[in-house]
Amino acid sequence: MVEPYVLNVTKRQQLGVVDHELLKKWCPMPDLPKRRDLRLLFHGDAIFVNSGYSVELQWLIKRFLKEGFQIAQASKGGLASHWIDYPLEEGTLRMYPTFEDPHGSDMMFYGARHFGARLAISMIDVWVIPIPCIQNLKQLGCKWWCYLPVDSDPVTPIILERLKYADKIITFSKFGQKQLEKNGFVSEMIYEGVDVNELKPMNKLEARMKAQIPPDVFLFGMIAANKENPPRKSFQEALEAFKLFSDAHPEARLFIGTQQIGQGFPIREHANYLKILDKLYFPDQMYMSIMATREDIRTWMSAFDVLLHPSQTEGFGLTIIEAAACGTPAIVNSVHSMPELIIEGKTGEMAQVSKRRWTSMMNFWEVPDPKSIWWAMEKMYKKVKENPQKVSQDCRQNVVDNFNIDTLFKERWMLNIEQAQEEILGKLTPTQ
Repeated sequence: MVEPYVLNVTKRQQLGVVDHELLKKWCPMPDLPKRRDLRLLFHGDAIFVNSGYSVELQWLIKRFLKEGFQIAQASKGGLASHWIDYPLEEGTLRMYPTFEDPHGSDMMFYGARHFGARLAISMIDVWVIPIPCIQNLKQLGCKWWCYLPVDSDPVTPIILERLKYADKIITFSKFGQKQLEKNGFVSEMIYEGVDVNELKPMNKLEARMKAQIPPDVFLFGMIAANKENPPRKSFQEALEAFKLFSDAHPEARLFIGTQQIGQGFPIREHANYLKILDKLYFPDQMYMSIMATREDIRTWMSAFDVLLHPSQTEGFGLTIIEAAACGTPAIVNSVHSMPELIIEGKTGEMAQVSKRRWTSMMNFWEVPDPKSIWWAMEKMYKKVKENPQKVSQDCRQNVVDNFNIDTLFKERWMLNIEQAQEEILGKLTPTQ
């Protein structure tokens, strides 16, 4: 006896109508192998150096390897002298060292030529890439995409100059996309994402025990690079705001995880001047700069009650999302990409700008008002004290809904790369 559903399919075919779902059910076809012959080269911080850029690249590269692509990296720092095949659980990554250019830009060309890459994707501050490096790459027949932060208004002119050579522009934020549109550039927006399985809340008491933080303090935290003076990450303004807050709340403490190496802002000295040095916690600087792990980041983020991130210029602010994935709200500056990363009054609060500082990059840095940081700290303190579980859940849910690297990879990155594969290599014919 013939199944009625099969008869229905036959009859519908006679009428010129095919129910594809029934056909798949009753006439299953074997899955064809996915096409994965486009070789990709990523340009940016070596995936093991634990910077914000390197962590994001690591998450993306691992997923491309798992999908079956052959991947190489032109490394900015972290590797010298010779290329290596770096084993990962998801596959093997070919890594090329820096050569003459300290940012690894020239190795885009040399690496692409050696590896046979047809598409190079830079995830780096694009203004550091010399134009001849881009031209050499394109003469090789390799397309160049830039996945870049835009962190100022106006956009740094040298960035706009580099973007003229891009085959595709992808920005980190809606702010960046709008800024480029104002300057006549079409771009796609793909948020940076986080691995929500790697970064998730720990028990706060357990986290504080591991971080050697007392259980009964109200803890603000900063994890940020300290490379300039005046400081881009607003260490001075954050310390002055914390002084105001801690005068009213003696149980308040501030954790600062950053390097104190080189010509950065003298954090300890300014804290000592403000007479709050005894209320600050610093991890060992050598450990923080060179030896910290991703598990340490999860521990610290989970130990904080609130992240302080009132940066003066920010193309994204991955730390904000990493903290939220661990259930920790953030205080941010009300400029650039940062307002997109929180739900004001729910997963964070915003400080206001007191003045704009013109820089040698021909753009403005937006200096937050210490008093407005203080007011935001008071609001967040009240919210966390009232219902810490609700704040934690809201933070986590915002990340899962909007910044999950698995969702962004599947719905945005894979679509872009598979389309590029056909455009660059041509469509497969039935005989291929």
